[in-house]
Amino acid sequence: MTSPLSAWYDGLTAGDLATAAQSLTEDTVLHVPGRSSNTGTYTGRDAVVGFVAHAAEVTGGTLSLTVHRVLDDGEWGVALCTYTATRPDREQPLENNLAHVARLRDGRIAESWLHSRDQYAVDEFWGDPVAVSSPA
Repeated sequence: MTSPLSAWYDGLTAGDLATAAQSLTEDTVLHVPGRSSNTGTYTGRDAVVGFVAHAAEVTGGTLSLTVHRVLDDGEWGVALCTYTATRPDREQPLENNLAHVARLRDGRIAESWLHSRDQYAVDEFWGDPVAVSSPA
């Protein structure tokens, strides 16, 4: 049986959000850490898919995922991933190693937490651009 985390990432990498969404429970919850505009708790399938769609939009479609390993015992799962992205309003691209920890229910993702290698870099990339003022 395919892990719901594998199904989630297979759908995302194929650009098929509708298929990816089927790996989530209707009442799924996603916890995104940090201090940027995309952090917080997303509740419900539509909210979680909206989070991903917004990330793809902000990055102009440059968001790319590589899944290194999925571990799944039927109750809990972990996906070890790397994602890269660029933004037109950022000088530096982002490359982030991610551990996606998920509580599973009925063969779907019920609740999950994202853990980044460098949360400061993630916050800088996803946060609002810093305005640069000219010297007077």
